Amino acid sequence: MKQGPAWLVRFDDADVRGTGPTVAVKDAIDVAGHVTTVGSRARHDAAPATADAMCVAAVRRAGGRVIGKTNLTELCWFADGVNELLGTPVNPLDPTRVPGGSSSGSAVAVALGEVDVALGTDTGGSVRIPAACCGIAGLKTTRGRVSKVGVFPLAPELDTVGPLARDVAGLVTAMRLLEPTFANTASTGMRPRVVRLRLGDDTTVDDAVDDAVDEAVLGAGWRVRDLDVAGWSKLAWESSRILGAGAGKAHATLLERPELLSDQARSYIENGLGQDPERVGRSRSLLAELARLLSTALADADALVLPTLAGPPPLLGASRELDLTWLTVPFNVLGWPAVSVPAVAPVAGAPVPASVQLVGLPRSEERLLALAAGLPSQQAG
Repeated sequence: MKQGPAWLVRFDDADVRGTGPTVAVKDAIDVAGHVTTVGSRARHDAAPATADAMCVAAVRRAGGRVIGKTNLTELCWFADGVNELLGTPVNPLDPTRVPGGSSSGSAVAVALGEVDVALGTDTGGSVRIPAACCGIAGLKTTRGRVSKVGVFPLAPELDTVGPLARDVAGLVTAMRLLEPTFANTASTGMRPRVVRLRLGDDTTVDDAVDDAVDEAVLGAGWRVRDLDVAGWSKLAWESSRILGAGAGKAHATLLERPELLSDQARSYIENGLGQDPERVGRSRSLLAELARLLSTALADADALVLPTLAGPPPLLGASRELDLTWLTVPFNVLGWPAVSVPAVAPVAGAPVPASVQLVGLPRSEERLLALAAGLPSQQAG
């Protein structure tokens, strides 16, 4: 393999085959003949994968050229994209800010134009958050739509595989590599109806972010109605509890060699293992109530709309206890698809644009991408 920058390790030319779009694969996903390091020293002595993950095999069958693997945060934890052990990918829009994680390298490789599309994983926002931080598009797929066979687990109940691309058209290309029968995003000719989620006083969203999302929705020409959701911060906390409990169980054996883990990764695993199952059960009940509320809202609408991040990407060196998953992780618990797209097209030297998040009922990816293609950022140029 050819060692590249902190975000991408390229395969030797002889190992790259196919004639279609170039694809990078997050290093939590098996590629035959290569160690799946998951961004951790605890995995560097693992044996090389003997077979491609099923999602990678699907990409190859469809002609995708898998050209390398991308860096990520340790064990898929940490939404900021920082990997102090193996290097942090540089945010192409603003090097002073985090790239977002955990699929940081995939987002950076796409944003720099080094690949056409990249595969990531999303357990609490790990595709959508780096897409938002780097000014590109990312899709969290419906739970179970894309096979996880050959994918290293974070929290198996919540894990999904999804693509990142420079724009919505690229996400469609990526989904057709994963699923050749994926439908066209052509508009039905009807004026879409969306539900704009308002998250109450307990969840602080920057006014500039809210305004940018509202302006993008207005520019798309959708019919909009607001829905107030009380207690969103609590719902996000409870979702994180569910994620942590699942991840603690999945990573428990790594505590047998604690010296190979960062202090933070070790703490997260221990905290996850310490979650009371009865308390986690109550968390599930609260999220089930949210699912009922939002399902009702979507009975006569095409999608939910809210920001991906509550503010701009944090500065590097800021506290790692960041609420970057606040607006994303509940949808992992629900298992619903969600796409993140810039509100406006990124401009060199300008602040990172706010990101619009569109969420739909299970297996509505085609409709979500059709909607997202109508956002102002996708019409530029």
